[in-house]
Amino acid sequence: MKRREVLAMLAASALVEVTEVATSEAQAAQAPFTDEVELAKPNTTGSVTLEDAIQRRRSVRSFKPEPLPIESIGQLFWAGQGITNPDNGRRAAPSAGALYALELYAVTATQVLHYLPQGHRVETRDSADLRPKLRSLAVDQASVGNAPLVIAVAADPGRLKQRYGGRANLYADLEVGHATQNILLQAVTLGLGAVTVGAVDGPKASRALKLPQAQTIVYLIPVGVPA
Repeated sequence: MKRREVLAMLAASALVEVTEVATSEAQAAQAPFTDEVELAKPNTTGSVTLEDAIQRRRSVRSFKPEPLPIESIGQLFWAGQGITNPDNGRRAAPSAGALYALELYAVTATQVLHYLPQGHRVETRDSADLRPKLRSLAVDQASVGNAPLVIAVAADPGRLKQRYGGRANLYADLEVGHATQNILLQAVTLGLGAVTVGAVDGPKASRALKLPQAQTIVYLIPVGVPA
């Protein structure tokens, strides 16, 4: 066999391998959630004032291992993206043009949860513990691996591009900040600690959680009872 034919066969084989990997990753990114849970009605009459929550908010990186109850997870989700006006669907955090470029996910030792603002629900998928993987993708920050709950804030700027063009990415990032601060303050009112982690490989983290390809994780928020 001539050298040119060998090289052509090797190139074709490499192309097939790359295509198979890409296809596999795309299929993994679209893995469906299997169960849906209606969350308890969010508490809107807490005993901690906004001013007190602002005063007390600090980054917490050490947590007790005890899992968080689903009621607390639901309250955190609601603070970030919950619907606060059923008449028009407006949410707890502002969004450019009310187009809502964000999706909230949470990772526990046994599940991945995806928040559904309509109806205040979560869809869940049983999973091996992905926190060590997320930790490795977040420059080995211990809080990501040790927190009983890691909230992942994912953005899809494409939802904003038709209206805002080149500013879509900026507006999506601003929206991430709005929602994240709400979650941090809500954590304080629940007696929980939290910290924001921006040093994360978003595309790889998104694939690890098997998110839709249009969504990229921008922020991780480890949450738990302070140690």
